[in-house]
Order: sequence, then structure tokens, then C-alpha cells
Amino acid sequence: MTREELTRDIAARTGLSRREAGAALEAALAIIEEALCRGDSVFLRGFGCFEPRPGLRRRARDPRGGGTMEIPSRTRPFFRPYDRLKEAVGRAMTEYIPSAFFHPGGPGIAKVSICGSFNDWNRDSDPMQRLPDGSWVAEIPLPAGRTFSYMFSVDGRLVPDPDPDVPRDDSGRSLRSL
Repeated sequence: MTREELTRDIAARTGLSRREAGAALEAALAIIEEALCRGDSVFLRGFGCFEPRPGLRRRARDPRGGGTMEIPSRTRPFFRPYDRLKEAVGRAMTEYIPSAFFHPGGPGIAKVSICGSFNDWNRDSDPMQRLPDGSWVAEIPLPAGRTFSYMFSVDGRLVPDPDPDVPRDDSGRSLRSL
């Protein structure tokens, strides 16, 4: 998002003109910059904190002489997001498998869960719920653009996905790509 797009969105949400929204954005950015230049931190509750952080003094190779040279420490601006912002971005950027169904075929099953590369093969972290027809269902958030191997834990015993169309890896684990 560019500064112009941000100005347009501020104007649309607040009812300000684009010129007024642009002036408000410029003022807010200038205030944050001035505070950081004074060595102050800017705390935006629920969003994050802008703060100046000192860097370390270091040595580097001198390109002219071939020896080493000292590079002095520099203070740089740093942004630390708060939990609410991190969680909102995580929820927005995570794709969900609409649902994973499993029908173990036996009435006496007490517990079914999904375990796999997405949860370090923890058999207790993603339990499934039993439906009235005897099948089991779960919805699991997974990041997009990856392939996951998984199996079902049926009363503690690992079982691959019984769907014949689901591919498997060399060890017999089911695979799902997002």
C-alpha cells in the first residue's frame, strides 16, 4: 500500500477530504519521526510501538586499504507489533481447510484427531468432533503454499487417509497441498 492509497482509505473511512486526510497522515508521520529523533518511543495501544534502538559498533574490511575499519554504532527506528496486530495478521494470512472428514468404519471409536507436519505429529493438538452419522470432522488453519503430510490418530493408532484420491508419501503418510 502506498502513501496515496493510505490517504484515500483514510478519507473514505473518516469522511475527510483527500487533502485533509493527506495532511492528517503527514502530521502523524512527522510527529512519530520527531519523537524517534528525540529518543522517545511512540506507543499505539493495540497496534504496536515505534522506538529508537541502538546498533552495535562493528568492524568491516576497508575496500580501499584492505585492512579493517571501525563502523560506529547507529541508532535505527524499530517497530514492535503488539499481540492484537500479530494475531489479526495471522488470522488474515492463514488459509483454512474447509473441513477434513474421516469415517473410521467402527462404532466403538472414542477419540480421533489429526496429526502431521503442521503440528509436529502431536496426536492431541487437533481433536476431531464426532457427527451423528458416526463420521468425524475437524477444521484446521494451515498456511497457504505448502504441502503437509498427515495421518489420523484413531484411539492412539495412526491411520492414513482412507480416501483413494489422496496422495501419499514414501512412508504411507497422506499428503495435502494448499
